[in-house]
Amino acid sequence: MLATIAPAASPVRVSRHARLARLRSAAARAAIVNPRDSSLYADPVVVTDNGTANPHGQTPFLCNKSSLGIWHVTGGVYGDNASGSAIRSGWVDVGRTYASEVNSYGRWEAMADSRYLAVRLLPSNKAYRFLVDGRYISLTGTRLSVTSGTENQYVTLDFGTRRVRRVAIEASHLSGLAGAYVEEGARMWPVEMSSIVHGVFLGDSYVWGAGLTLQADSVAVQMGDRLGIAIQASGSGGTGWNHSNPALYRFDQRIASGDLGLSYFEPEVIFLMASVNDRSSDAPTVTANALAGLKEARRRYPEVPIVVFGAMPIPKGPVSGTPSISSTEEAVKAAVAEFSDPLCRFVPVTTDAQGEWSTGRGSALNFTAPLSDATNATLESNWSQDTSTTSYTILFSDGSTRLGNFTNGSAAVSWSGPVTADATAMVRQTEGNSRYLFTADWTHLNEYGAGYVGERYARAALSALEDMLD
Repeated sequence: MLATIAPAASPVRVSRHARLARLRSAAARAAIVNPRDSSLYADPVVVTDNGTANPHGQTPFLCNKSSLGIWHVTGGVYGDNASGSAIRSGWVDVGRTYASEVNSYGRWEAMADSRYLAVRLLPSNKAYRFLVDGRYISLTGTRLSVTSGTENQYVTLDFGTRRVRRVAIEASHLSGLAGAYVEEGARMWPVEMSSIVHGVFLGDSYVWGAGLTLQADSVAVQMGDRLGIAIQASGSGGTGWNHSNPALYRFDQRIASGDLGLSYFEPEVIFLMASVNDRSSDAPTVTANALAGLKEARRRYPEVPIVVFGAMPIPKGPVSGTPSISSTEEAVKAAVAEFSDPLCRFVPVTTDAQGEWSTGRGSALNFTAPLSDATNATLESNWSQDTSTTSYTILFSDGSTRLGNFTNGSAAVSWSGPVTADATAMVRQTEGNSRYLFTADWTHLNEYGAGYVGERYARAALSALEDMLD
């Protein structure tokens, strides 16, 4: 009987399967415990803002811009303008061209065998949050009493008992960590890093976290937490593949200038996106620039999988037509198709065959005359006979909102509280899920919306990664 010997798998195939195994393991761990879906840390922790006093300074474990010490650092851009005594998030690296090219959050984690942990922080107007064994102590976090300046502040975590814990400090925007201290006889050491998957998400204000109280709640970080990936969130507001502001680098220019590699760790997966900032742009130019960006990303990272998300159908629109959000998404999809790379997949959002990720539009509401300190106006046409008269919010051009009082079959509309605005406004419809996802500007996601999109990103990304690596 003759034996049949199957050909050995190629080194490339073996490498891809190994990467997929790491991604699967990370996602499986995150499915059990992750900061977004798990309950808060169960044991009581007393958090005290000690100001400039350090009550537990016996045993230091410090870090700065040239030495990470024991700390595993995720997020942030660190540079010489960030103070030599700390590693800071949300600061521009030395030599960067534009100040918008910053990462908006940071996490520093280590193991601690102690009862007390005195964290040495820089003043910030954003709350710091603390995670223990992968769970938040509090979702709102701790806002320092001193919010500006350069003098180090100390926050003490009293766990009540001594035991080994994995502790992380999370910062949003202009914040920083200079290290931590434990009591005499206690110790800290690095987390085990061989199983940590690192990734980078380069995008617009959604990645930066605009509209959110804490930038660490951006869609990029939310997605990363649910995938078990330590994400470098490289967000720059107002940017895209062909946005209108020439003072800001396009996505492809940021890729060419090295923005995918600002982390202390090489990315094992790259996430990109189509942007609503391109919704008024020329589609062929979007395609050409996106293709150039993809080619440059591949040149820099030959075997790293790339996931490209579509653009969110924001209520502000336009969602359909040319140019529009749909045409922008299709333009980026065309670039991925022309790229024709086995390790790159496109994830539709606005043009998803299962339906748009957000539905319900803001519709134009035209008045017969400009408003001035007005509490009522006359519509250009009568309100529909079969539309709710009390469930619609009016967004005026001065940015304010009012709940409108309409009358079926009538052009009269009123509201409480005078406004000064132009002759146009927008009605916020109650149909669809958009009213739950967006802030009052009808463009940026609120906290719930960021969680919703982060969850959908995570599931779609995992499917795309399985498809290209299996």
